[in-house]
Amino acid sequence: MSVKEEDLFKIKMAGYGRLRPDSVPGFLWGAIVFGGVALIVSLFGIINGTYLASSLLQTSVKVATVIFGAQLLLSILFSITPISYALQKLQLIFATLVAFKFSIDYYLFLLTVADLEDAPQYIFNTGFLLMAGGILLLILMTVRAFKRAKQGELRKEGEGLYNFKETKNYLTGAGLFGIVMIAGTLARSISNMEGSIGLFFILFLCITIQYSVAIALPEFILLIYGKFKFNSFSVPPRNRQHNKKRKAARF
Repeated sequence: MSVKEEDLFKIKMAGYGRLRPDSVPGFLWGAIVFGGVALIVSLFGIINGTYLASSLLQTSVKVATVIFGAQLLLSILFSITPISYALQKLQLIFATLVAFKFSIDYYLFLLTVADLEDAPQYIFNTGFLLMAGGILLLILMTVRAFKRAKQGELRKEGEGLYNFKETKNYLTGAGLFGIVMIAGTLARSISNMEGSIGLFFILFLCITIQYSVAIALPEFILLIYGKFKFNSFSVPPRNRQHNKKRKAARF
């Protein structure tokens, strides 16, 4: 059973409200600022520790810099109001990719600090496992979002995308996974007197950001689906909307 237009009423309202094309640039520039902080710190670490940085870290930072440059240029493009409306499907796809990138940006910060501190391999492994767990959570939340749409929960009279009882199970599972992984790694680190407390603070920051985005991102994905599937999801510019209302009022 496919998702019908009426099944996405609440998503459509979000597309005409807080996720309308001229509102999305606010998120894009927020991601530039917060993601840029992680990149600048990593670049600073590379510059001041060139002989200590591994080839993996140096390559990762170079790739991240190129991607950030492309992100900056596209953010400028999609912040131009006429373009944001004319290419709103592409803008939303880009915003979704930016949100995913933002969710893992601070793992580069973690990699930089861990690499320059010559942290043990198990700390790197914990970071990669937690990041994989966040990606799995995103997949599960997306599947769940489409399931709720098919069940009619996103219709006008539905409960919405997030049912507290069901969402609580996902949050509890993801939270326990993250806490257990970090606690186990921290215990091993203290036992062997390896690594620093700062590393575990960064690790906790990474999973907090990634897992939070994983829960919110399915709304973007459903809106993309709606824009490509149904013409009514295409949002007209504000002045055109006002003109339609004035004409309707005359009649």
